[in-house]
Amino acid sequence: MLQGDFFTTNQQEIIENTIHSKISLNVEHPIYKGHFPHQPVVPGVCMMQILAELATDALGKKVYLKKSSQAKFLIPIVPQQNPLLDVSIKYTQNEDGSLRISASIQDNSVTFFKFKGI
Repeated sequence: MLQGDFFTTNQQEIIENTIHSKISLNVEHPIYKGHFPHQPVVPGVCMMQILAELATDALGKKVYLKKSSQAKFLIPIVPQQNPLLDVSIKYTQNEDGSLRISASIQDNSVTFFKFKGI
C-alpha cells in the first residue's frame, strides 16, 4: 500500500461515476533513490497502484487492476517539480461486477499518464 507513505490524499469526491482526487507525493520517499538517483521520477507501476488505491478508498471495496487496454506514460512525473497531482478515474460497472475504468494523472494542463482497463 502506497497511500500514507508514498502519497497522501488531500481531497476526494465522486461526481457522476468519476472519482476526482488531489494527492501529494512524498518527495523524500526512498523509492526515488533507486528510480532514479540523479533524476527521480514516479515509477509507472506506482502510478497504476495509485489508481487502484484511490478507487478502493472512494468505492469502499477492494479494486485491482486486472487488465489494461491502454497505459500511456506521456511525461515522467518528477516529484520535486510536480508534488501535487490531480487524479481522475471514470468508472462503469460491467455485468460481471468488474469495473471498466478510464483514468488520468495530471497537474493543471499537463497530463502525465492515461489508463484504460478493467
